[in-house]
Amino acid sequence: MYSLEFNVVLMLIIGYLFGSIPIGYLYCKAHGVNIFDIGSGNPGSTNVGRILGKTHGRIVFVLDIVKTLLPILIAHYVIIKLNFARNSVGFSSMLVKGFSLNLNVLHYNSLRDPFVIFTTGLGAILGHNFPFTTGFKGGKGITCTVAVVAYFNVAFAVVLFLIHKIIGKLTGYVSLASILALIIMFLSSLVMSIFKIYPFNFDYAYAVLPEIFIMMILGIARHKENIVRLEHGTENKM
Repeated sequence: MYSLEFNVVLMLIIGYLFGSIPIGYLYCKAHGVNIFDIGSGNPGSTNVGRILGKTHGRIVFVLDIVKTLLPILIAHYVIIKLNFARNSVGFSSMLVKGFSLNLNVLHYNSLRDPFVIFTTGLGAILGHNFPFTTGFKGGKGITCTVAVVAYFNVAFAVVLFLIHKIIGKLTGYVSLASILALIIMFLSSLVMSIFKIYPFNFDYAYAVLPEIFIMMILGIARHKENIVRLEHGTENKM
């Protein structure tokens, strides 16, 4: 019904708009704090946790996940539903699989649909990192990236989350843990795609590898200041 180009642009914009909701900034503002002026100046859950406490950081973490998943749900249950109405797959059939895209059940016959949904998540990450609502001052997108991966495969996201936690505990640096987890995310996705051990529950994982690579690069680029501090031994520990 709609072209690939139309869906990609539409969902990229929708993802970006949702991602641009400055959760961390608004949450801290409600508590009388300007997050941009305190700590690392980052509006992500890590800095919020440092300033207001771990519980507040966890709340922002969950809300950032929600704002990432909402546009993806729109892409999955609205755009994809419209595109493939001709396949006569009922809405109940989609609900049976929950958040998991299973091509055999949904009768997908192209690469475009997981690509469109992943593009939506990429848009949310871009919105989080560069929100127009706060003059393009945003976070690092790690939580949003985890949310995108979790939508396709919760187990894979949990493994990456645990890797992040373990590296953070061993090194004491959240930034280093985030960078290494991003690299592991891409490399493991590449290896699993090559050997057909698909991490995203569909037979065309390689279709979204370029976007996973972009997510990795975006996350690492947002840590450039942390990388400099790590090199000079001045990075803040957990």
